[in-house]
Amino acid sequence: MKRHSSELKLLAPMALIVIVAVCALVGSLWVWAEQADSMSRTREERLVRLGLNQMADDHSMLMTPITIWDKAVESTAVKYDQDWVKGNIGEYFQNFVNFEANMLLDGNGNIVFAYKDGKTVDPALFADLKRQSQSLVNDLRDRQNALRATGQFYSAATNHEGRLIAVDGKIYIVGASMLLSDKKNSPLSAYKPYVAIGTHRLSGDELIALSQRYMVSNITLLKPGQTRADGSASVAFRDEATGKVAAELTWMPDTPGHTLFIRTLGPVLMISLGLGLIAIVLLHQSQRAAQGLIASEAKAKHMALHDSLTGLPNRTLFADRLNQATERLKRHGGQVAVMCIGLDRFKDVNDTLGHMAGDELIRHNAAKIAAMIRSSDTLARLGGDEFVIIQTDTDGSSAGSLAKRILEGLTGTVNLDSGQVFSSCSIGVTILHDGDIDPAEALRQADLALYRAKDMGRGQYAFFEIEMDATIKLRKTLETGLREAVHNGDIDVVYQPQVDHYGVIVGVEALCRWTHPSRGPVSPAYFIPLAEECGLMQELGTLVMRRAMMDAHRWPGLKVAVNVSASQIRCAAFVSHMKEMLIETRTTASQIEIEITEGVLLNDDSTTQMILHDLRHMGFSIALDDFGTGYSSLGYLSRYPVDKIKIDRSFVSNLGVDPEAEAVIRAIVKLAKALNLNIVAEGVETRAQKNLLRQAGCNIIQGYLFSKPVAGTVIDTMWDNDRKLVPNEPDNDIYAKSAKVVKLSPRMP
Repeated sequence: MKRHSSELKLLAPMALIVIVAVCALVGSLWVWAEQADSMSRTREERLVRLGLNQMADDHSMLMTPITIWDKAVESTAVKYDQDWVKGNIGEYFQNFVNFEANMLLDGNGNIVFAYKDGKTVDPALFADLKRQSQSLVNDLRDRQNALRATGQFYSAATNHEGRLIAVDGKIYIVGASMLLSDKKNSPLSAYKPYVAIGTHRLSGDELIALSQRYMVSNITLLKPGQTRADGSASVAFRDEATGKVAAELTWMPDTPGHTLFIRTLGPVLMISLGLGLIAIVLLHQSQRAAQGLIASEAKAKHMALHDSLTGLPNRTLFADRLNQATERLKRHGGQVAVMCIGLDRFKDVNDTLGHMAGDELIRHNAAKIAAMIRSSDTLARLGGDEFVIIQTDTDGSSAGSLAKRILEGLTGTVNLDSGQVFSSCSIGVTILHDGDIDPAEALRQADLALYRAKDMGRGQYAFFEIEMDATIKLRKTLETGLREAVHNGDIDVVYQPQVDHYGVIVGVEALCRWTHPSRGPVSPAYFIPLAEECGLMQELGTLVMRRAMMDAHRWPGLKVAVNVSASQIRCAAFVSHMKEMLIETRTTASQIEIEITEGVLLNDDSTTQMILHDLRHMGFSIALDDFGTGYSSLGYLSRYPVDKIKIDRSFVSNLGVDPEAEAVIRAIVKLAKALNLNIVAEGVETRAQKNLLRQAGCNIIQGYLFSKPVAGTVIDTMWDNDRKLVPNEPDNDIYAKSAKVVKLSPRMP
């Protein structure tokens, strides 16, 4: 009895200690779990708010192309133009920025224009929105004043402000941007700028996308009066005037602490069963923790070596796999193929359907390519629209067969969530025989071959050849030289007369020529496309247009035709730049004829139509160059303000050789006359061609038969000689005997 009593005395304190220790441990775990859950909830709330703010900033950024523009100030602060405001602040923001409701505040903060769901509405309906967005407008104006005070010039990055507000239990993205001049120290800066405000209601689909992006449970909108669930995370939006919660986004956050607490509570309670079981439980928990760390490490390693969009190996893992493949080449011999795959015109998909559509197309094509290769091969994504394949144990024939299968598999119509697109690709292939090659060099060779495939017309594959190295180096040399020449104005402008069948000059075409300091004259057929690819076409086109306008002064009554590229026409500021050059050179628009190719009209969009109509209204005449060689359409001639069509030299050169060429020319002439259009034939080199064109009804010709392209001073001499030229055959023309011109293969990358 005493023994039991003493044991109880000994056991009671021990039991109490054990109970206290267990309670302390359980309590500590509970506090930690609560803290972990709180931190997780806070992190998710910050992520969601960050995502919402980014959405608001993205929307407001899209306003700046229409607000930083002289025309915007002139049509509002200078002289209010209701039609311009409706078309650009109302319709443009709704159609292109996805703002369902828009308004315009004058310099005093009064609503002068209100637009909602495709129509103008009473400004009084926007009073609440104006009140809620007042601080947004104040911040924007304060920023501009601060920049002006320090002598800085605003930009697209500073002239917008985005925010989320709640009105009537709904959440709206609100963007604001001031209507400012796009030139520093412009006289238009004296006017107090108007402010454009647009709103977009946050939709359920956008909340779902936000949930998926930040990997949180479904986010729902909680209206005033509704009670959110216990433990839920939330982002609240308050009325700026009252400070009350006007709307709230809520979701159930991840609870890693609570989950872990429930999982460990059982093992912890088992401590009370004995010190022996405590060791087992601790060992078990340590093992689970170690497994979690291993899993986390594996996940981090996977993310470091794989592309987040497609899950394919990234550049780092690609280099490692290629190193392994070349090591096997050293030990066992054989061949390895490296293929560079680029999606054709992928930028057009991003520009027309958005980046989400581009991402979807990349995932679609990644899955198709992965299904075509062997398990021993490696498919990686290097970024953008570029994939690369390492094909082991292969040869040129097998690599070509795989490239052909991929071309066929990736060519066709793809149905995306946002629309239907036509997809194709180009492939560059290099075959490795030597295991000592560097992965970067192998990739460079495949990339050069890809350039060649694209230059051959896209939708093809090409193998690397040694001469491609020299070609790309020459291209880099010429690109650098061309950039310097355009910057320094070292581009010559020559003119080729357009004459009637009696040799009387009725017009001239301005053409640009470039002589490289070390390589000599470079063919325009090469350096014009090079300028397009290098982003120099705007500067080059402006240089040629300005010189043509200046030279036109010397030949009153003579049309000077100037070629304008598609990239120039589609520039939003093209019309305003043309106006500025007319004023600068004191030239009348009626002296200049703008030549465009059918490629300008391929999109057949309202913007191109509007720009061409504006140019025509200013007094410029419009000529359609190379007619019949592209996607000729009667619809173009009826919808666009075309004054003249030019018969391409490819038809003229076949006159007297191919009966179909003469029939085509007669058809074009009849079409032009039926539509009351002028017509010019270019590339006329023989008297026989001249006579056949005259019989067909084409009275204006251009070509070496009468004159090569010559300097403006030579046109001055022709002008002084009553504009009369005598025909001569090309063999006697001095241009045919001039210095060698650098003519580079059109297959150059």
